[in-house]
Amino acid sequence: MMENNTWIGLGAAFLCLTFVFFGPNQGGNDLEALQTETMRIHDETMKNMADMNRIGRRLKQELETLDSLAPRREAIREVLGQMKRAEEGMYYWMQQYSPPENKPEAEAKLYLEDQKQKIGQNQRDMNAALEAGALLLKK
Repeated sequence: MMENNTWIGLGAAFLCLTFVFFGPNQGGNDLEALQTETMRIHDETMKNMADMNRIGRRLKQELETLDSLAPRREAIREVLGQMKRAEEGMYYWMQQYSPPENKPEAEAKLYLEDQKQKIGQNQRDMNAALEAGALLLKK
């Protein structure tokens, strides 16, 4: 049989968990977590953009040295175009993003989910361009 102290401890734990999961600020915490995750993706992508730009500069330097008919020229131009589109996508996202302050919770959540999806797609585009550039430099 359980002692009274055990029942008190279990009861207190239950009340704490109930408050955590059903407390008054749960929606705000969800929104905060969603915004934090969105900005984490943005920050990681910005770091990748710096790497991508370094590789892009090296590819541009190589492009200047190649003969106009060199087959590698077209591959470099293709990757540079991919990098430019990824970078422009990041700048567009940053320009249009605005934290959803003073919006109803449901509207703010939809907005943040949409923004997370958009910056996630930009991250995938940026990573693909970075990888393509790095592979091209190795050849």
